Amino acid sequence: MAALIPGDDWPRWGRVVLKPFTYGLSAAEWRWFWESFRDPEIAEWNGNRPLRMPLWLFKRVVASEIKRGDRIGFAILDENGDWLGTLELYDGGRGEATLGIIIGRKDRWGQGYGREAVRALLGYAFERLGLAKVKLRTFSHNERARRAFRAAGFRETGTASLPGGKQDTLMEITREEWREAGRSGRD
Repeated sequence: MAALIPGDDWPRWGRVVLKPFTYGLSAAEWRWFWESFRDPEIAEWNGNRPLRMPLWLFKRVVASEIKRGDRIGFAILDENGDWLGTLELYDGGRGEATLGIIIGRKDRWGQGYGREAVRALLGYAFERLGLAKVKLRTFSHNERARRAFRAAGFRETGTASLPGGKQDTLMEITREEWREAGRSGRD
């Protein structure tokens, strides 16, 4: 996937700006990133167990993923430049990619930052990368996430069963749907 030019060229929407991991994270941003993966509630919503590896190893793992070049990761920053979470595109190929997002600042949940970050990423995916489709999976019982994704233009396309009786909702949006909805403008 293509690289970003730092600074003013970073994806933004509403109150958020997406800082590419390739630009580098500050020590505080790394700590927030790591802590969000260690939080039991956030890990549960992400379908994982809380992270147990030390910060230095976490940094090394993330850095190796970035170097592979098969995913594009961003830190989500608020209107004051404070870290809110992470967002990425991965499994790219044949003109499509999968979106993943974690709002690691629980005190900012329910304030629309996730929706704005998703819109910023969709603008980048469709306008700059030229992707034809972005898809995602989210727990079916996570109505807040599903509502935010629908507000960003995603439509539900099906479900997938998970171990333990849980279910994922599959969602996607095409470049044409994005453009038809007028999403390529700014809020």
